[in-house]
Parts: sequence; C-alpha cells; structure tokens
Amino acid sequence: MIHIRLVVNALACAMLLGCSTQQAYSGAARPAEEVALIKGDPKFRLTPVAAYLRSVDDQVMGDTQSSVQVLPGEHELVVDCVVTTSGDRQRVRLQIVVKAGERYRLEPQLSGANQVCDTVRMIKE
Repeated sequence: MIHIRLVVNALACAMLLGCSTQQAYSGAARPAEEVALIKGDPKFRLTPVAAYLRSVDDQVMGDTQSSVQVLPGEHELVVDCVVTTSGDRQRVRLQIVVKAGERYRLEPQLSGANQVCDTVRMIKE
C-alpha cells in the first residue's frame, strides 16, 4: 500500500511540475493583462501527439515548464512536435505576434493518416 502511495505522489508531482510557467522577459513579474501566455504540452504528458515548447526568443525552456509568459509583440518559438504512435518528431520554428492579456495554445497539425507532424500552429484560447 505504501508503494502505491509513493507512485501516486510521484506522478502527481510530475504532473504539477509539467504545468509550470516560465517568464521570458526580464524584471519583475507583470500582471496577466500586461503579458501574453503561450501554452504547450507538459513534457510528462502521455498522449499520442504533443507540441513541446523548446525555446522562446533563444531562451531555452526548463524541463518542467510547459507554458511561457511573454511581452506583447513579435517572438520566435522553437517547438518539438511529437507523434508517439509513429515515432515522428519534427522541430518547428514559428514567428508569432502576440497581444497583451491574450492566451494562446500550440496545436500540432498532422498529415499522412495522422502519423506525421506537418507543423504547429498557435491558436488563441
């Protein structure tokens, strides 16, 4: 019984860590209405298709961060698109423009009977 609790606690911690947000600008944290939030998939997620944020404006994302806060304007994202069922893995560079107070989500775009990652698009939530 103790082993099951340890496993459950470890999984819960991994899931919580996979959901943390990185700040990709210098200085003190700003209110949500002054920054844009971009969400990728948690690196500990066990799904058939995922979009993992690798870097934002040459700032490497930590292993536990799946989302990032950025200032409004233009940014460059590097995203890994992974299709676990086929083993396909593509690294995609995106040039984006975001607005203050907005939330965005990265979404993989598949082809080849959903076995190959074509690209990743960013959609507003």
